[in-house]
Amino acid sequence: MDIVTLGECMALAFPPEPVRLAESSQLKLDIAGAESNLCIGLSRLGLQARFISRVGADPFGERIRQVLNQEGVDTQALITDPEAPTGVFFREHLPDGQRRVYYYRQGSAASRLTPTDLQPLFFEGARFVHLTGITPALSPSCAAACQRAMELARQVGALISFDPNYRPRLWDAETARLALLPLMAQADILLMGDEDARLLFGMEKDQALQYGLDLGASVAVLKRGSSGACAQVRDDSGHPSPVIEVPAYPVPQVIDPVGAGDGFDAGFLAGWLQDWGLEECLHLGARLGAAAVGVMGDYAGYPRSSMTHS
Repeated sequence: MDIVTLGECMALAFPPEPVRLAESSQLKLDIAGAESNLCIGLSRLGLQARFISRVGADPFGERIRQVLNQEGVDTQALITDPEAPTGVFFREHLPDGQRRVYYYRQGSAASRLTPTDLQPLFFEGARFVHLTGITPALSPSCAAACQRAMELARQVGALISFDPNYRPRLWDAETARLALLPLMAQADILLMGDEDARLLFGMEKDQALQYGLDLGASVAVLKRGSSGACAQVRDDSGHPSPVIEVPAYPVPQVIDPVGAGDGFDAGFLAGWLQDWGLEECLHLGARLGAAAVGVMGDYAGYPRSSMTHS
């Protein structure tokens, strides 16, 4: 197993055309979630990804399991919870380019994930355990499950990657910062968005990278959207390397930017799993991130291809 991750996958409904939800007579049904997006991105590149979560005993949970299975994601640790619903959210894409999201996830099946759901056998053979800052925001039991996942990662010798993925709709910046710092300090690879770095820590570019290394990461990555991405590593003596930068991958037209950060994470980690160099990993991350924004839906644009160097 290349990567194990946990979090919430929800049913996603959105109008197929750029129109307000209140004015739409049709909705397209799909699935979405940062960690499940990552799994799909990795699976499409020929890697093995296992998704740990809970879904409700309802049609939405059935749809999530069906899509993930079709995408080749390992769902043996996806629990069906008969006592709670699958989370649902709605998204509208407006003609002026604005996008709004409406979550209905409080009390969802995934928010009931607990450390006891994380059986050690789910982590056997894992090379990476990937977590995001979304999951600990869902509930205290989810936060505890994240910590348990990190402990299990260490037990099996897996590396830990972490994306803060700050969601203001779930918690305020101060609460998030206090909760996420102990988790970030355990990461080997820290994958931050530039907006997260600003909102959580008030930092830009080189300062944010250095902060990530100071927290204890061996690799700090900053995703900068249309400005590309950059990264810095600590060498064997503990000193920071020069910052490596790559430009954004060209995109003819941005249709839907959601899923770009998850795609970047999938591409970067896929390269790392293939022992690519840091710059090559950044390029592959940029390619997958760009692939996500040209179509509607979180993961629809992720490529299906064998791993090739950029």
